[in-house]
Amino acid sequence: MGWDVVQIGLRHNLPVDDAFAMVQEVARRMNRNIRLVYRNRYEYDVAKNVVFDGGEPLWVGLAKVEVNDSTDYLQMEVLNYQVTSILESVGIEKLRLASHKNKYGEYLLFDIQTPYGLYEISGNDIYIRIFKENVDLNVNVQGGWSCLESVFTENLEWLNNYRTQIYNQAKMFGCKEVVICSDQGPGEFIYDKMDVSAEELKEYACSFQYLNDYAQINENFDVEDWKKSAKHIFLPSLFSNQVVLTDNDFIEVIYDDFSDFL
Repeated sequence: MGWDVVQIGLRHNLPVDDAFAMVQEVARRMNRNIRLVYRNRYEYDVAKNVVFDGGEPLWVGLAKVEVNDSTDYLQMEVLNYQVTSILESVGIEKLRLASHKNKYGEYLLFDIQTPYGLYEISGNDIYIRIFKENVDLNVNVQGGWSCLESVFTENLEWLNNYRTQIYNQAKMFGCKEVVICSDQGPGEFIYDKMDVSAEELKEYACSFQYLNDYAQINENFDVEDWKKSAKHIFLPSLFSNQVVLTDNDFIEVIYDDFSDFL
């Protein structure tokens, strides 16, 4: 399989701490009907302090927001809803004991100790993940990363259209900056850091720190040699003809603040 393209919107302005305010706001901004749900992954027996498989139903509804007459609904999952509810009801110390009872207890403890995303929005035409400060946007690139790289020298009109789609989606969530990378190779380390602060993620991507992490699991990987050809592209500079690419160069990270759109 090829390397897919990831667009990370930085510094959204969504009310992520309140799931019910969140679904209202996202439905309004996207102009889509949305069902708010959580996954019924766990069942907790308080008296026995044992965690079980949640069983059926798989999804439990929390709210439904309608903004138009369409019969089509997106689904917004609150990723930490059940975990947080169980944790708040009994506390971490009791759950640490429950984690030794069976594998579901261990899974629950893992989810508590290693939180990641906050929400997932899904439908037939879209899949978006929302984190504390960042958004995993959803603008599809047929052909993946290799296709995106090729348009930098072959089809700037296509690139500008793609960029406009990202801008519109990022703006919808309040993001004014975007980091674009692949979901495999060295770029995967950027992709996996969407849960950190926007400033930390931007610094991590733009300073080549991800290459050092990639080198730790690839002993033959030469960071300095890779940096000679791995290019970081600032899109406003590209469209003002300030970027020159040679035949030996390849694009690894794209950063855009849409400053030339404003």
